Amino acid sequence: MQTKSFCSLNQQKFPIKVWLAFAAVALFWGTTFLGMRIGIQTFPPFLLAGLRHTIGGVIICSYFLLRGYKIPDKKELKVFAINGFLMMVCGNGLVCYAEMYISSGLAALICSLTPIWLVLINSTTSKTESINKITIAGFLLCFLAQFLLFKDHIKELGNTQHFYGIIAVTIANFCWALGSIYSKQHKYEINSLYAAGLQMIFGGIMLDIYSISTGDLNNLNPSSESIYALAYLIIFGSIIAYGSYIYILKNMPAAIVSTYAYINTIVAVILGWLWFNEIMNLQMAFAVLLTLFGLWLVNKSMNKT
Repeated sequence: MQTKSFCSLNQQKFPIKVWLAFAAVALFWGTTFLGMRIGIQTFPPFLLAGLRHTIGGVIICSYFLLRGYKIPDKKELKVFAINGFLMMVCGNGLVCYAEMYISSGLAALICSLTPIWLVLINSTTSKTESINKITIAGFLLCFLAQFLLFKDHIKELGNTQHFYGIIAVTIANFCWALGSIYSKQHKYEINSLYAAGLQMIFGGIMLDIYSISTGDLNNLNPSSESIYALAYLIIFGSIIAYGSYIYILKNMPAAIVSTYAYINTIVAVILGWLWFNEIMNLQMAFAVLLTLFGLWLVNKSMNKT
């Protein structure tokens, strides 16, 4: 019975709107490492993350409430609150904090481990999704590509000054994967974007309370550049990308969803090349092609009869 269910899932063809949502996650979240790096120059990291998600969540929920949607019941709100804590507070908040100690490149490299956490957690809890040798081969190729893209940052792992940042991102990765699977496996009836907004409000408020209680408002004097970064993170990182992420979690196998993290790093490299004249050589170009081939293998394994 489980085999039949798994085959049925894998044979389905995803609508174009699902792939467009996946593309939004892969593209815009690739830019947020830089956005957070700019924002924390004059914003305390947890306050930046808190404002980002609180404002984004309020905008989303206001839209749905004005259209006549009702506030979900306590059972669903509990799910959204737990997700807000795991993904907004522990996930995004800790990555933002970590970029005070490590470069955005190193943060992106460590975050490329997220798909491994996500697939491992999902494979132990899901009765309808599993991984096979082709899936594993695809992940290994993608991870090799990440090494080629960011090998110059590997030496930073041995820098004791970066210890707190590395630990923070590692915990963030695990919590993000755990929250993703928790969201995927808990059913709710409301619109996916509305659900994302509620999660952002819960997580954003938690981050705001923590930040304010630790005195972050005392010396707050954000620059215009950091404010622009915050606005970008709200619109593209939270409203568009996170809303899309919750949507694809409900409509794609976790293994395919998880590969967004590999595309994120490609986007980061290309942006650095276009806007900051960072190096783009044949090795990096090969890494991009290797990533695309790895993603193709993962997708193929999920659609194998």
